[in-house]
Amino acid sequence: MDIKIGKSARGCLGCEQAFEHEQQTTSLVRVQDGVLAREDYCDACWNADRTGNAFSVWNSRFYDPQVAEQEPPESFSPLRQVFYESVESDSREETATAYLAAQLLRRQKVFRLIKQGDDPDGEVHLILYSDRLANRLIEVRDPNLSYAEMEEGRTRLLARLAEFEQPEDAEEETPDAQAQQA
Repeated sequence: MDIKIGKSARGCLGCEQAFEHEQQTTSLVRVQDGVLAREDYCDACWNADRTGNAFSVWNSRFYDPQVAEQEPPESFSPLRQVFYESVESDSREETATAYLAAQLLRRQKVFRLIKQGDDPDGEVHLILYSDRLANRLIEVRDPNLSYAEMEEGRTRLLARLAEFEQPEDAEEETPDAQAQQA
């Protein structure tokens, strides 16, 4: 048996009103004439009596891509902020932090890879990204970092991200605060 379940309906089968973006829905699949048929209901129209001879029943949220595209992307991102602070520096430690942050942002699809290549001198590997949120091109340098430098960059990145998550704890542990406690 070939199983194909279609996309959710744009409206409730019971009241025929259109679903809104992120609205809670209940869906079920029945076998009708040897074919699976999907039914989608809003919370007001759903009742347990509809589950008779249902093949499967589940709850979900209606996703409207047109509404989702209109929502502004998250502008504040601690990872992006750490990246932009680190990419400006010429130190190898900060370069490692920027490189790792850029790789994570690429995985999150915030950065899009445009081009990779070597510097004309051959000493530095250059990576060009597009920041989707800021519509900006960014050049990241990888000067053949050692494993120890990458590990130091990872440690710095995690520490700086932890500062964003718990800023009050970071303020308490400053040298001034420690001196006052002693």
